[in-house]
Amino acid sequence: MADLDTLVNQVWSPETRRLAGEALRCYNTGAFRTSIAATWTAITADIITKLIGLADDGDSTAIPFRTAVTNAQAHGLNREGVKAMQAIEADLLTDAEKFELIDAIDAHELSRIQEDRNLCVHPSLRLHGGTYEPHAEVARGHLVIALTALLTHPPTQGSRALDEFKSYICDSSFSPTPAHLQAAFFDRVRSAAQRRIIQLAAKSALLELDPGGLLPAIEHADRMAVALEAFAARNRALVREAVTGQRDKFRTIDGPAQTRALIRFADEDYFWDLVDEGLANRLQDLVVQVPVSAPGQLTAVQAITTLALVRSPLVRDRLPKLEAHFLAHSWWDQMTVAGAHPDRYFAELIPGYLTQAGAWRVGEQVGQLLVKHARFLTLDILSAALTAWVENYQCRTANLMETIAVDLWNQTAHLGPARIEAFQNFLTRAREHEGDTAAPGYYTYRALELALTATP
Repeated sequence: MADLDTLVNQVWSPETRRLAGEALRCYNTGAFRTSIAATWTAITADIITKLIGLADDGDSTAIPFRTAVTNAQAHGLNREGVKAMQAIEADLLTDAEKFELIDAIDAHELSRIQEDRNLCVHPSLRLHGGTYEPHAEVARGHLVIALTALLTHPPTQGSRALDEFKSYICDSSFSPTPAHLQAAFFDRVRSAAQRRIIQLAAKSALLELDPGGLLPAIEHADRMAVALEAFAARNRALVREAVTGQRDKFRTIDGPAQTRALIRFADEDYFWDLVDEGLANRLQDLVVQVPVSAPGQLTAVQAITTLALVRSPLVRDRLPKLEAHFLAHSWWDQMTVAGAHPDRYFAELIPGYLTQAGAWRVGEQVGQLLVKHARFLTLDILSAALTAWVENYQCRTANLMETIAVDLWNQTAHLGPARIEAFQNFLTRAREHEGDTAAPGYYTYRALELALTATP
């Protein structure tokens, strides 16, 4: 059951909030007839304020309404003024629906409030005499409907909200901040407008629609995907419906566009609801097209980004050939992919790279990759990496590795005191290997030892 106090506090306009508060106080004191009348008063004041606001904001189609209201007000309380305002009030729900402040269902529900208000203030309308005595549930229901269908929503029209969304996506000041996208284009718009905005975002992100030259189609699709992810946090079912509704069109677009869509949505369950068996086979064929080149030859950004999809559990589950294809590349090229897209998946492979490093500079690069993945490390991965490092002469005796060891210690603070043992074991083995070097006293990782000692 709705909390009326909370709903009243959410009314967008201070004046309407005051009127809705009066209706609530009447309801709480048992004055149900007065509460219904006050609820309708709040509705009429809200619609008039919103439509005049639209006119003031430059909506030319709302200007005649504003003119009619100001003319009626100019007459004052004489017969002409009262008749003019009654005529305006009679069409208010129709006007509110026309300007998309409410939809047809809302208009129908609000019209019941208008009818019951007439019964409350015109007792002579009852056929056999007596006054209309509304039940408490009726008064409460009317107030809830008024609040949820109209009073708590700002004066944003569906088409206007959609146009604002289109403009913002293409704006040079676009910000991919989820909270802003949600507040501006989801939370403050009605459900019908939410659906239209989400459908546009899904269609644009999947099919890379041209936004009329305002932005490159691919960049436009990337921004739409960000917006769609933000909206999914509010209503995932609605996003899922919009995405899956594009299946037939998505099936027919070219391969590069399908691959880019996969990259945008690899970790989103609503995208995989779109992918049936046929599409899964198609996408799998696309992602394994990256040729297995000679070590060190993997340089194309698109190829690296495509191979990096292997880090997603959803991709590995639905496109199982990709992992085998990725692992068929040289470990050097695997490092290139991992360096561009750090992830827990790649972190588990780094101990193996440390074992295989066959030169000082290579060992340093693997060490730097390990630090880059520090936030994904577990105690087990860290221990395995340190063991592989200290047991590989090329890694252990590379110049930069002493500094890299300290960086790794600092960057793994999230593992807490439990990591101390792994680093101490590393230092012990480094000292034991000291005799393997041409210059005794070097490569004992004194700086790391000092860092461990300095830790509280």
